[in-house]
Amino acid sequence: MTSITNTEMEGKMLRKISLTILLFSLVLVAMGCSSNKPAALSLSDERITELRKEYPLSEGNASLAQTVDVPFDQILGMSDAVIIAEVVKQNPNFTSSLTAEPGTPEGDAAEKDKTQGIEPYKPTFVSYEVKVDEVIVGEEVPNSVNLFYNADFVGIEPDLKPGMKIVASIKKGTAPEQQGSYSFTRYATYYVVDDDYVLSAYQGKTGEAKIFTNQTDGKTLDNLVEQIKELWSN
Repeated sequence: MTSITNTEMEGKMLRKISLTILLFSLVLVAMGCSSNKPAALSLSDERITELRKEYPLSEGNASLAQTVDVPFDQILGMSDAVIIAEVVKQNPNFTSSLTAEPGTPEGDAAEKDKTQGIEPYKPTFVSYEVKVDEVIVGEEVPNSVNLFYNADFVGIEPDLKPGMKIVASIKKGTAPEQQGSYSFTRYATYYVVDDDYVLSAYQGKTGEAKIFTNQTDGKTLDNLVEQIKELWSN
């Protein structure tokens, strides 16, 4: 009889182990394919085009304002929280005094206006009531809050409708009329669509803003949440 060397025995054992691993991997792949999770990591271009009819991009600039392409992480750095919320209704517009502390540019401008008999500028704000489903990062937020933006940007900032679900980076209002409310902006707002995906309210065109849009627009909600948490922790 031909004897089997230790080397041959080890070779046979390695082949058996490799075969077992291969079979186990194939089983896992088959299980994954049969799960209920969406197979795609991104919406199709056709579906995005269809959804954009209901969730249009917020583009353009106010006639008296020069805007820039602000990256999501810059907005996040100035925010108190990022929430997932459902729009309940649009509130009546409200006016608010701007904070004008003495010694600040705003305070100096307000003092100059006062000496010239000019009424202080009191901008009007668009306001929405939303129901907060989840605070992704940041401080605690009430279950029901108002979100607002300057009415000078109507047609530029998102036009929210009741029933829309959004992800928004928000910041506490500072003026007396804004107490308990939060400002938000197109630069850090996403619509939740088809339950598990998101569409950006604004698409970055340059630098970091464009990179973040490419990584998140049309992708899954879980992906956006993960990106936000990572940015918040850095």
